[in-house]
Amino acid sequence: MYQLTKSVTFDAAHLLRNYVGKCANLHGHTYKLEVAVAGEKVDEVGMLYDFFDLKKLMQGVVDQLDHRFINEIPPYNEINPTAENMAYQIYQTLRQQLAEQNQNIKLKYVQIWETPTASATYSED
Repeated sequence: MYQLTKSVTFDAAHLLRNYVGKCANLHGHTYKLEVAVAGEKVDEVGMLYDFFDLKKLMQGVVDQLDHRFINEIPPYNEINPTAENMAYQIYQTLRQQLAEQNQNIKLKYVQIWETPTASATYSED
């Protein structure tokens, strides 16, 4: 099984509702979004999936969040924009888009980093 991993960064602000602590206050992060895809076969060029195409797929998500107040963006206007919720929601979005593009590629995981040392990962494995 082949696996590719791509990461991109973006800046955004959020706050956590019903939370007791500093994160209840408006604050920002330089988020790192990491996505891994997997598949059994490479194409005639020797590639599982083009990194350019993976970045373009991820950029659609990033464009909605970059330099924004995440709490105002659905579904985070109703659910807390925790790293866990963001990883899950981004996974669901990318899984659907990837399935429409290429049936031979499976989304392995989405990992969202709030800081260089703190992240949440969602996968269906």
